[in-house]
Amino acid sequence: MKGQRLLLSLTACVLLSTLSACGVLSSMTLPGTESAAMSPGVETSCLGAGDLPDFAGEDCLLDEWVAFALQAQRGNGDWRRSTLVQLEGTRHDRRLARAILLSWGDESDWEHASDLFKADLPTAPSRLQPLLRQWLNGLEERRDLIDERDKSESARRKLSADNAQLSKKLEALTAIEESINSRRQSTP
Repeated sequence: MKGQRLLLSLTACVLLSTLSACGVLSSMTLPGTESAAMSPGVETSCLGAGDLPDFAGEDCLLDEWVAFALQAQRGNGDWRRSTLVQLEGTRHDRRLARAILLSWGDESDWEHASDLFKADLPTAPSRLQPLLRQWLNGLEERRDLIDERDKSESARRKLSADNAQLSKKLEALTAIEESINSRRQSTP
């Protein structure tokens, strides 16, 4: 119970820090881009519904990946399965998108997600790498918490089994002691 609360708190902190950092990064303007960003009537649509992030489009790079990560976090199992099918292939951007998707899925997929992140993170554009690294670190922290929870649960089960064995031995010793006492009382 305590481990679950810690896991939820840690996940919330990582998510908030990621979103905060992304909000700061995506609102920054590069020199020479002020006029395009400030032009009335210019609207950029970075990631539409059903779109998958890629490494193209410097203007929308961070927004696309953050939007996809939020979809991955909020999506249900059906959405994840259908999106995984769309992300098949060996392109590095697809593999990293799969890593994000798997990192918000079942715990059984987290190791594979971590492996994908580690293998393909260096291939991402340098502007995207800090965000991907932060997501990998968050995933690794969740994996560590789950490992600790499992170790604690395993230790608790072992102690419970040891306790049960000791109780049986104590009952057996008590029965032997009672038998010895009853023989002593019956012998004059």
